[in-house]
Amino acid sequence: MFAAGDRVVYPLHGGAVVKNVECRECNGEIREYLVLQTVFENMVVTIPLCNAEKIGLRQIVSAAELEQIAGILREMPDIKSIKSISWNRRFHLYMDKIKSGSIQEVARVFRILSCLENDKKISVGERRLLHNTRQILQSEIMLVKNIDAAQADLWLQQCC
Repeated sequence: MFAAGDRVVYPLHGGAVVKNVECRECNGEIREYLVLQTVFENMVVTIPLCNAEKIGLRQIVSAAELEQIAGILREMPDIKSIKSISWNRRFHLYMDKIKSGSIQEVARVFRILSCLENDKKISVGERRLLHNTRQILQSEIMLVKNIDAAQADLWLQQCC
């Protein structure tokens, strides 16, 4: 169950804070809604509480779990086999992992894209995904460690 003040992760948008839990009438039924404020876009999102699990909303990870993420970010992916997959197929694989809401999967996609970018220039779509995964990771790091975006980015750079 989520409550006001909880720090959560909303897949595709990253870290957010539950601002409020509101009751609203919808089709003659009273439903509870979570009002979230995202960390980066400062966007307010309202979602039905009954759909929270379905969309992948979850609590932020612990500091210990964040150290496991650092390990994932240090791993060297098999770039050769990744490059053998067509861009279209890779894009769908990346999006499935990002939509899962799993910080581990987002970290793996970020690591792969970072390595691909270091190897040679990546496509605009891959660059956009790299930026999005960086923001998703940064936002959760910011919430877990109570730091700002620049410090979270520095943490990411130190891990890679």
